[in-house]
Amino acid sequence: MKYNKFHKKPILTAALASLLFVGCGYLDELIPPDHENPPIDNPKSSSSHFGVSSSTHHPNSPFETWYGYEGYPQIQTGFGNETETYGYWFEYADDLDGGRSRILWPTDKGNEYSDDAMDPIIELCNGICGTYSLNKGTLVYNPYVGIGFHLVGDREAFDATPGIADASSMGGVCVSYASEMAVSLEMGLSDEAEANIGYAVPFVILPKSYTGTTKFVAWSDFKQPSWYKGATMMSGEAAAKQLASLRFKFQGANGTLGRFNIAAIGPYDGCEAAKYPIYLPTTTEPNPVDPPDPIIPDPNDPLAPTTNNFETWLGNNNIYQIQTGYDNGSETSGYWFSYGDDVDGGASVIVWPVPPGNDYSDNAMDPIIDACGGLCGTAVLSKGTITYNPYVGVGFALAGESTNGELEQVDAAGMGGVCITYNSEVSPTLEMSLGEEMDAAIGYAFPAVSLPKSTVGTTKFIKWADFKQPSWYKGSVKVSGEQASRMLASLKFKMQAAQGSYNFNIQAIGPYNGGTCRGTFTAVPNNNKKRH
Repeated sequence: MKYNKFHKKPILTAALASLLFVGCGYLDELIPPDHENPPIDNPKSSSSHFGVSSSTHHPNSPFETWYGYEGYPQIQTGFGNETETYGYWFEYADDLDGGRSRILWPTDKGNEYSDDAMDPIIELCNGICGTYSLNKGTLVYNPYVGIGFHLVGDREAFDATPGIADASSMGGVCVSYASEMAVSLEMGLSDEAEANIGYAVPFVILPKSYTGTTKFVAWSDFKQPSWYKGATMMSGEAAAKQLASLRFKFQGANGTLGRFNIAAIGPYDGCEAAKYPIYLPTTTEPNPVDPPDPIIPDPNDPLAPTTNNFETWLGNNNIYQIQTGYDNGSETSGYWFSYGDDVDGGASVIVWPVPPGNDYSDNAMDPIIDACGGLCGTAVLSKGTITYNPYVGVGFALAGESTNGELEQVDAAGMGGVCITYNSEVSPTLEMSLGEEMDAAIGYAFPAVSLPKSTVGTTKFIKWADFKQPSWYKGSVKVSGEQASRMLASLKFKMQAAQGSYNFNIQAIGPYNGGTCRGTFTAVPNNNKKRH
């Protein structure tokens, strides 16, 4: 199978963020044991291995045991080729089949070479640790996420297809880990080989362990799943002769969240220097935010509103219309819309996880909100014929449409600003649109504030005073954020960057004064991984 790879780099310093945890679950076919698994230090121990002949107790393998506490992001598999792409951890999920599962990382990934590099995770966790968040979406089976690495790496410099190796000499696998649910350790093969066996790859179940354990698994212990009824059978020993990757898969009931840490992995006779206990991320909400004190209105402006009736919108409540408190009677306020750069010649689009539309409008976001617990999608940015960075965005009107179809302005000073909870793989901009006439008067130089990208989710409270017109604007009509709030037509969440695909999810939005935005941190879609 082909997954994203990560490249060489220095280890980054990362600050600890917390992870949300509400429960743990089970795999489809096997129920993990109720008792705790003690650490095991000897592959010959009767309780540590899955059953192996004496001939494979001491295989001669080039694979060097990887210990997370040593801080190296690349596993020395001994089978890597000259592309130097072997041994880097990747993640995958069920998104291509309609699932919305994801891994919540305890800190942002990335180094100077790749935004997906696991260096900060490894340094923080002494392994690969995170929280699996299983969300079924439109799947007809239990959702899953996973992590893994390739033994050979890319087949060639310009061919990212994973190469395969004869890993028989490893004898099997040792792994030191902690997990709050049972884990499926799978043998990844080439695309063709997996398709030929209906993706029923040989695997073994590793039992849950809260404080950490080491297991030693011979290739002969890997079996195809019981649901597979195909004609082409494959044993673990046969799979080892054509091995592309090893994958840890977390699969369970919809809504399951739980923690894991893969602390060491090696050949069957490795892992002798594993350390315990194995760290699991803390279980508090990521980036908790206390609502700020309300903004006191300007005493020099006695007409400025001091209150608002804007009700914080929480996507996981499956409410389709934001109750802005400013509707003009048309009942067209608060509905999400999307926009893009096509009017200027751009070719950017938003790819939604499910088709939009309801009984009244083909553009209604109801199915997206239901599927995402927010408004989520993938911003696919493409320049087309424009000469600046491409963009797409989403937004909503505060008052709604006038009789001629234009968005009306409202005096939203009483909101004090905005709160927002979101995930985004690109730094978004929150913009204040003032209606067609005023937008044109200011040369579309909207008062705006830049938000940081966040792959684990964040909540921000932003004052109207923080919104500024862009530095490139040299026009004569100047508008501050406070002034714009007195004639606000819509709020827009804009994603503008270099060409590429960027996932996002807006999970809450409300007023600065009295808003209750908080982290639900539902998964952003991930459209970069292949079904396995």
